[in-house]
Amino acid sequence: MMKRLCGGFASALSEGWLGCVIAPLVLSFVAVDAQASGDELPAPEHWAEQRTLYQQAAAELDSGAGNRYQEMRDDLAGYPLRVDLDFSVKLGQLHDMTAEQARLFLAEADGTPLAGRFLVAFLRHKAQDRRWRSFLAVLDAVPESPELQCYYYRALRATGDTAAAFEGAGALWNVGYSQDDACDPLFDSWVRSGGPDDEQIWSRALLAFKANNGHLIRYVKRFASPELQRDLDELAAIYRRPARIEGDHHKTTERHADIVVAGLVRLAQLNPNRAYQAMNSVRGGYAGSTERAQIVNRAIVRHSLFAERASAPEVWVTSQIAALKDDELTVIWLRNAMANSDWPSVVSGISWLSPERRAEDRWRYWWARAHEAQGQGDMQSLWSQLAESRSFHGFLAADRLGRPYAMSASSGATPPPATNAKMNLGVGRVQELLALGDGRQAKEQWRHTLNQLPAQQRASLGDLALRKGWPDMATDAANAGRAWNRLDLRFPKIYWELFERAAKAVEQDVYDLIAIARRESGLWGQAQSAVGARGLMQIMPATARSVAQNEDIQYQGASSLFEVELNIQLGAAYYSQLVARYEGNRVKALAAYNAGPTRVDRWADGTRAVDQWVDSIPYAETREYVQAVLAYAVIYQTLDGRAATLLAEAERVAEF
Repeated sequence: MMKRLCGGFASALSEGWLGCVIAPLVLSFVAVDAQASGDELPAPEHWAEQRTLYQQAAAELDSGAGNRYQEMRDDLAGYPLRVDLDFSVKLGQLHDMTAEQARLFLAEADGTPLAGRFLVAFLRHKAQDRRWRSFLAVLDAVPESPELQCYYYRALRATGDTAAAFEGAGALWNVGYSQDDACDPLFDSWVRSGGPDDEQIWSRALLAFKANNGHLIRYVKRFASPELQRDLDELAAIYRRPARIEGDHHKTTERHADIVVAGLVRLAQLNPNRAYQAMNSVRGGYAGSTERAQIVNRAIVRHSLFAERASAPEVWVTSQIAALKDDELTVIWLRNAMANSDWPSVVSGISWLSPERRAEDRWRYWWARAHEAQGQGDMQSLWSQLAESRSFHGFLAADRLGRPYAMSASSGATPPPATNAKMNLGVGRVQELLALGDGRQAKEQWRHTLNQLPAQQRASLGDLALRKGWPDMATDAANAGRAWNRLDLRFPKIYWELFERAAKAVEQDVYDLIAIARRESGLWGQAQSAVGARGLMQIMPATARSVAQNEDIQYQGASSLFEVELNIQLGAAYYSQLVARYEGNRVKALAAYNAGPTRVDRWADGTRAVDQWVDSIPYAETREYVQAVLAYAVIYQTLDGRAATLLAEAERVAEF
C-alpha cells in the first residue's frame, strides 16, 4: 500500500514539495523563458489572451492531446503556466518515459512544486515497473522519504550493489514502528541473507517499547537468538505490566539495565511516585550509567510536574530540576512557581536556564518581577532595557514605566535578488494562478519560491507582494526571511472595510479582530487547519453553525467559511460572545477563542494577576496565542497612528 510522502497540504506548503520529498538533486539545466522580476513583472492584463488560450488548451487536453492542443501549447511560449500543461502530459507518458526525458522536464519545471510532484510520480512508476536503472538515473542522492528509500535500496540490489542495499535495509528496519509496505521485498531479501543481528533486534525492540508498540516487540522476537528471546520476553512482560520492575532481582547485564530503565520510564507515565520508589529499590540495575540515570530522573520529574496526585516528593523533584538543568523541564517548573507567586523559586529556576533562554524577554521580565515582588534590588535598569523590546513582555515593561511601546520598525524596500529563471517562473506562476482563482496552488508556489532564495533575499519578494496586492504573501516573505522589523510586510491592513464593518456590528475593537486573523491564518482567506478550522479567522464548522444560528447570520456550510466577508462576520460574532461571557475581559476571551471556554473556566480560579495567568496557561499554543494577539493589536494600532493599550485597566487589575 502506497503512503503519501508529506503530511498533507499544509506540510507541503510549509516545506516545499521538493524539499520534503528528496535530498538535493543535481539535474541538468535547461534554460526556461524568463519573465521579468520585481516591478517589471507584467501586469495580469499582459497575459489576458494567453490566459484564455491556456484555459482552452487545458480543456482540449482533457479531451485528448491532439494536433489542436499542440498548436495551442506552442502558442504559449513564455507563459508561466505552460509548464502545468506539460506536467499533465508528462504524467500520462510515465510508462515509456526515459530517465533523460524525465530530467529534461524536471529542469523545465525547476522552481515550481511541479518538479517535486513529477519526480515522486516518476520514481513510483519506475519502481512499480521494476525499471530500476531508470529509477536510479534521475537521482544523485538518497531520497528522504522512507517509501522512496525502500525503492532506492531495492534498485541498488537489483543493479548489483547488494552491500549498500542491505546496509540501507538495516537502517530502515531499525525503527519503533512498521515501515512502509514498499520495504517488505527489501526486508525479505535482507532477512534471507542473514538479516538483523541481536544488537539490531534489541535496538528495535527498545524503540518499539518507547513508541508504545507492544506488537512490534513480539514480532522482532522471531529473528532473535534463544538468549535474546528470553530478554525480549522480559521486556514484553514489563511493557504489559511495568510495576513488575518493583520486584526485579535479575543479574545485572547491559540488556537488563535497558529493561530496568524502560520499565521505570513507563511506570513514571502511570504513577510517578511509584516509579520514584521503584527507582530507589532497583537503582543497582543500571548503576554506573549517568545517561541511564538521567533518562529515568527526567521521566519521573516530567510526569510529576503534570501529575495532579501521586507525584514524586517535591523536594526531590526540585533538586533534580536544579541538577539536570533541562530547559524544558525547568520552564514547566517555573510556570508552576509563577502561578503560585513563589518568587524565590522563580529566581532560582531562571538561574538554572541556559544563557540563551535567560536572555529571552519572558524570563528577563520574570527575573525583574520576582525580585521586585521580594523587594530585592532596583530593577529600573532592567525594566528600561526590556521596554525597548517589541514583544508582549516588552510592552508589559513599558506599561510599568509609563512609556510608549517600542516598535523598532525598519522601512524601505530591500534590494531585489538577482534575476533568475526559477524565481521569475515562480512569481509569474503565482500571478497567473491568482488570476485564475486558484489561491491554494498560488500559495504553494509562493512559499516554494521563497524557499529557493537565500534567507536574506526573501523579504524583497515581500515588497513585490505588497506592490501586487498580495498582503498575506508579503507576510510569508517577511517571516521566511526572518525580517522581524519589516512591520509593513508583517502587519499589512487587508480587508480593512470588512473588519471595520464587523467590529461595528458587534461593538468590538477592529484592531483586535485583525490581530486575531493575523495570528490565526496569516491573513490568508483559504487557510485550513489540520483539525478543520477554516478561513481568515479559522472558524470550526460546528462553531460557525452555532454562531450563525444565534446571530441570525446566513451560513451555507463549511465551504462558505472561505468567503472572507462571512468568515470575518462569524469570527467577530464569536469573539464578541466570548468577550461578553467574560464580562469584557479580552484576555480570557482570546484564550477561549483558541482553547475553548471550558478549559479557560478550569484554568482561571481567581488567584493570579494577569501576567501570572497568561504565562502559566498550561497549553503552549494558547499561551503564545494570547500574547501574540494582544501584541499584534498594539502593533496595528501604533502603525495606524492610534494610541495603543496592551491591556485595559480592568484587565490589568483583574484576578484570574
